[in-house]
Amino acid sequence: MKKLPTASEDVPDMPVVVQSDDGSIRIWLRMTQFGLWVRRERRRADAHARLVQSVVFRDPEGFERWCDSDSIRFEYPVVSSAVKREGGALLDDHERTTGAQRSR
Repeated sequence: MKKLPTASEDVPDMPVVVQSDDGSIRIWLRMTQFGLWVRRERRRADAHARLVQSVVFRDPEGFERWCDSDSIRFEYPVVSSAVKREGGALLDDHERTTGAQRSR
């Protein structure tokens, strides 16, 4: 698994990128004014295909549900854990810097 940079680094406009070692899964994470933006790209070398999904999460609970339902958690558990951890860190940093409250 490869990733650059971590959520704790002060690079506000640069997304955190988490990808599998074989390059078939790549996920970008970045906080925007609308919430946590996630772009998920899956490449299939054997089929020469690429599936790209992009979504914005306004709350951590929605992001966690998405992570828990994503099929990569079985195929690429290390990538899945890193995405959940990095996304959670971005949401926590956003909450801390803006004073936003998490909905419970």
